[in-house]
Amino acid sequence: MIGRLVFIAAMLASSMAWAQEADAPATVEEIAAAKAHADAVMDRNDARPFFINVTRGEVPLVRHVASGLTCAFNVGDPRDAITFYTQGDDPLARGEDVSCASWRDTTYVSLFATRYPEAYSAEQLFAAAVQDIRRSWQNVAAVEGDFSIATIGDQDVPLAAVFTAERNDLKRQTMVVLRNIGAWSFKARATGEPGDAELPKVGSLIFALALPGGWEAAQP
Repeated sequence: MIGRLVFIAAMLASSMAWAQEADAPATVEEIAAAKAHADAVMDRNDARPFFINVTRGEVPLVRHVASGLTCAFNVGDPRDAITFYTQGDDPLARGEDVSCASWRDTTYVSLFATRYPEAYSAEQLFAAAVQDIRRSWQNVAAVEGDFSIATIGDQDVPLAAVFTAERNDLKRQTMVVLRNIGAWSFKARATGEPGDAELPKVGSLIFALALPGGWEAAQP
């Protein structure tokens, strides 16, 4: 088990200040600001009681009660969001298909938790996620080679793929990471600068932290 979150974050992405614990404990003011931000994200997205505030330090954290997905935000960033979805003509009940999104420097990360009425394998859902990338972007090309995919504790290695793609003539790099745990499917999408060698590690680290028990396993 990796003992300290600061070690993970520094090793994988030194720019991810949100995922690093300071040498000194967070101050009362920092914790209060983080809790207030987490509350604000939930309130402006009408996310209660499906999400609860689980902030304990300077990082705003909210948890999806049904699935255990934990989302980290950035204090003061108005772009942080929680979204509820429906599925086609037979919508899932509210709270059965959700996501949260935030920015980490120039990387945009979305985390998803979905409990489908039908049983789908991780491979089926991963193939659908890849197809969605190919349908939504232009000039999509898979990035070949081995990637450093982060896991925490005894987590299984997720399915993952990285692509270069374009949208509105803007070149980007995007990845998808996916795991099924019990009745829930968890997915992350991370999109950042083209050629960013750290994107697979950063995206998969955020995903690993978000999975049930991830944040707790990463703490000392």
